[in-house]
Amino acid sequence: MNNNKNLLLLLLGIALTPFLQAQVKSTSEAWTLQECIDHAWKNNISIKRADLNVLQNQASYQQSKAQLYPSLNASASHSLNLGRNQNPTTGVLEDFNAQGGNMGLSANVVLFNGFANYNTIKSNSMMLESALADLAQAKNDVGLNVAQAYLQVLVNEELLNSSKAQLENSKEQLRRTEILVKAGSLAEADRLQAMSQMALNEAQVISNENNLGLSKLQLLQLLQLPYDPNFNVINPDLLPEDLDPVTNSSGEIYEMALTNQPNIKSAEYRIQASEASLAAAKGNRMPSLSLGAGMNSRYISSTSSGAPLDPLGDQLNTNLGQNIGVSLSIPIFNNLRVNQAIQNSSINKERAVLNDIDTKNTLRQQIEQAYYNATAALKTYNSTEKQVEALKLTYENMEKQRDLGAVNSTEFTLAQNNLSAAESDMIRAKYDYIFKLKILDFYQGKPLEF
Repeated sequence: MNNNKNLLLLLLGIALTPFLQAQVKSTSEAWTLQECIDHAWKNNISIKRADLNVLQNQASYQQSKAQLYPSLNASASHSLNLGRNQNPTTGVLEDFNAQGGNMGLSANVVLFNGFANYNTIKSNSMMLESALADLAQAKNDVGLNVAQAYLQVLVNEELLNSSKAQLENSKEQLRRTEILVKAGSLAEADRLQAMSQMALNEAQVISNENNLGLSKLQLLQLLQLPYDPNFNVINPDLLPEDLDPVTNSSGEIYEMALTNQPNIKSAEYRIQASEASLAAAKGNRMPSLSLGAGMNSRYISSTSSGAPLDPLGDQLNTNLGQNIGVSLSIPIFNNLRVNQAIQNSSINKERAVLNDIDTKNTLRQQIEQAYYNATAALKTYNSTEKQVEALKLTYENMEKQRDLGAVNSTEFTLAQNNLSAAESDMIRAKYDYIFKLKILDFYQGKPLEF
């Protein structure tokens, strides 16, 4: 029942795709992360391929269930017979030409075949579940990629804003330096140093603008949308301290992931499918029993003997025959086809088991790496935050001393650049930690949202 419901939803989604695409949000508006993910899910090629794979497995599953139903076939033929034929009146063989035909109806149903049909149904059902899990995994992969690209846009936006603030600060420093130079408190070299610093800050703004444009382009490409320079995303003003910290161990997160990650479910479904397929192959060693029934009749439309013919309806009724019977087939030797099929199914089962082990090992390693990355990223963020605070105090102190002429412009510029670099590092560390924390949330089955 769930399979049919999932298929219905999938078919409805495909049927509505053109309409949904017609309702695409304008790229000139600000997009949320969820809007980006939803749009990518509707348009990503990998997801569409996974959709088709689900439909294909659904068709195989329905076909295997149909094998339990009786088969019913009708037949008809009409021929010209030359030479010796049976006289329709006397029943004696004579030399004449005749036209006639046969009509028939036959039905057959398999009563028992070693449960091969039932095991095939089970195998195809598990393959359908696996395909649905693969579809969910494809959506998860796309969602993670979009979230990472989305956060990169936020990183570059903050870096751009920071560099613009630094540029405004350097302009103000140049203005104050020029005043001090005119007053004789600073030398002309200090003014030139301030101008050089402002030029460097202008170059950094341009570089950050280019990086922001590139990150927007990469996000739009993930969304299968053309580049729009007016494209923007909504900044949720994330702060690491507002997010839930990592409280579970990597082992605990792994145990949770085993129950919610689609690729794990897909691997387990494939094991069950291979076991059922092996059972179906073994069933072909057993005798098969089928029930058949049929009815047929014949007629003659004309002869060259001149013998009178009954009406067509009377002929069909007179010549009508019925049959019913059972058929038993006992496999003895069939060129090792059954044994080869069993061997192949056994190999496929072992392959599915190994794939399941490999998938779980890979998941465990990914979670351990993600856990280490998240804890390390938090330490880095805390460190850069403290560094910014310390360098900000140093810069403010340098600024006061510079106004008094106690610090030269080289020392002041160095303090200014150190603060700028630390602020950029803190921004990167902030979003690096946020993304790595979200990866751990993802493994715990939590939605990708900010």
